[in-house]
Amino acid sequence: MDREVFESKRGRTAFRIFFGAAVAGLVAFAAHALVAPASSALFDIWIYHAVGAIALALCVLRAVRVETERNVWITMSIAIGAWLIGSIISSLSGVAFERDPSASVGDFFYLVFFPVGAIGLGFLLKSRVRPFQPSILLDGLIVALAVAALGSVMIQELIVRGADVPDLTLRLSLPLSDLMLITCVVWVLAMIGWRASHVWDLMVGGMGLAGIVSAIYLAQLAAHTYLPGTVLQALWPAAMMLIAAAAWQRPEPPIKPKVEGYSKLVVASVASSVALGILVLDHFATLDSLTLLLAAATLGALIVRATVAFKENLEMVADFRHEAQTDALTGLGNRRKLLRDLGRELVNASVASPRILVIFDLDGFKRYNDTYGHPAGDSLLQRLGGNLARAIGPYGGGYRLGGDEFCVLVTTGGSNAKTIISLTAAALSERGDGFSVTASYGAVMLPHEARDPALALRIADQRMYSQKEDRRSSATRQTRDILMQVLQEREPDLEQHMQDVAKLARGAGSRLALLAEELDEVVRAAELHDVGKMAIPDEILHKPAALDDGEWEFIRQHTIIGERILKAAPSLLPVAKIVRASHERWDGAGYPDRLAGERIPLGARIVAVCDAFDAMTTSRPYRDAMDTEPALAELRSNAGTQFDPDVVEAVCEEVRASGYRLTSGRFDRSRFVA
Repeated sequence: MDREVFESKRGRTAFRIFFGAAVAGLVAFAAHALVAPASSALFDIWIYHAVGAIALALCVLRAVRVETERNVWITMSIAIGAWLIGSIISSLSGVAFERDPSASVGDFFYLVFFPVGAIGLGFLLKSRVRPFQPSILLDGLIVALAVAALGSVMIQELIVRGADVPDLTLRLSLPLSDLMLITCVVWVLAMIGWRASHVWDLMVGGMGLAGIVSAIYLAQLAAHTYLPGTVLQALWPAAMMLIAAAAWQRPEPPIKPKVEGYSKLVVASVASSVALGILVLDHFATLDSLTLLLAAATLGALIVRATVAFKENLEMVADFRHEAQTDALTGLGNRRKLLRDLGRELVNASVASPRILVIFDLDGFKRYNDTYGHPAGDSLLQRLGGNLARAIGPYGGGYRLGGDEFCVLVTTGGSNAKTIISLTAAALSERGDGFSVTASYGAVMLPHEARDPALALRIADQRMYSQKEDRRSSATRQTRDILMQVLQEREPDLEQHMQDVAKLARGAGSRLALLAEELDEVVRAAELHDVGKMAIPDEILHKPAALDDGEWEFIRQHTIIGERILKAAPSLLPVAKIVRASHERWDGAGYPDRLAGERIPLGARIVAVCDAFDAMTTSRPYRDAMDTEPALAELRSNAGTQFDPDVVEAVCEEVRASGYRLTSGRFDRSRFVA
């Protein structure tokens, strides 16, 4: 809604009309001042204040129509309104400051502009600078007070001392307010890194121009050279219009503060040294009360700044402690917190008051992540983490150990361990169209089964993986056994080949650091990579001579057929993808999809190398088996063209380490085990 106000055609048109009218008024005022500098009610009162009224109306309208940063523009409306009232009162009263230096109502409203405008700048800083800390504004206040105190000393020495000046406090308040305002503007520019930005340029430019014009005005008053109705006077409403223009700029992204670390320390230290020096100077040369008040206020602000800094440091330490023990994605405790809590609870655990440690690993999460993408996978982990926190809340703590591994430590209600474990396992499960994510787990009772954190984790982990393997075999293995039996009935010779390829693929996958679930999928794919050959006619599959082009087309279909067969079982979907790509080549010349390089699934690259090696070292109707060393040399010669070089090296290492008889070309099956 707020953005629509800025971008609506009607709103932009209205802003341009009002702003254009104000600019025209300023140009007319300046032209009159240059051409006919004599006083004129039309220009000096009506046009001059009409421009200020337009600036005020634009700021008020911005505060009313747009909710965001409303406090900024309400404050700036008050500041502009105070200046406008002071200007009108001074114009109507006809009292010139140099003729009557005593305090007037108009002067009071002029003074209001400076602190209120500085507050508006502070609100804008708070809104637009991220991360924002209260110390940012306090640092600016300390610097502004210190500069004002120093300026007070200099003004007295250069201008006021020795002169008969009534109302010294008022005479000092106006230039010192200018000085503080300009200091605030410089501080804001430093905080935003002196970068160009429409809002900051206009806002800081307007406030800075107001301070500079006011300083020149006061200098002219002090020298008795001020004349009303000059171009200088037009710069005041011009400053107000710059602020109004800033109010109607489109929203911009927040910026990071540029004055940080030692820079802030140096600035605060210099400011406090100035204030302390002024207070010491008062011991030797009596200074006026306003100067001493500014110096004391600087030190007081520094004390407040130290208090705020101490509070921020405490919060920062607490945040660091929380982050160090919290998983960023789910908000659960991490492994570090688990070890800390586990060590504490083992000390308090007893036979009468046991603790239960349960480790969970998600089943089906990798498939979900591969299907829907990592952002969806992260969202799922967040939901499951929230579910786990709510489920375990009354009984203990929940943790995420990393990846898709979770853990709970039951500290109360150990007698209902089965119920609690069932609740937490259900919290880590989610089903939907085309996916099912469940949790395998392993539990250990403390102190009955372990009195050491490392031992407790190891026992729970072993039990979890044992259950995971049992679950996996209950569905996937049954489907795999059926297909393997069908293949054996159809092609008895293929059984041994698939077993050999699967064993070699398991060893190579382990060397390539595959996760347990990934390794299992590669082994299943290696066992079933030829399942599509059940659909190839015998006269082609067993032809003793070379195949013609048409027969090769039949052969090249077997990976696609294998994928279709395996996709009929949801638990074998990842295996089906590997089987389809098992005859792709690293250089992109394979089939059926002509994938190349790392676009080929890693499991398919492993199966391809293992299949080629076993084919070369096995006798066929049209050739004899190749010995191991020539077969390995052939793999290496095709690395980078047909095969993935890293996979080739892993397979070669596995062959040499697995008990393969290098002279006979056959496996020593007593040593090469799955």
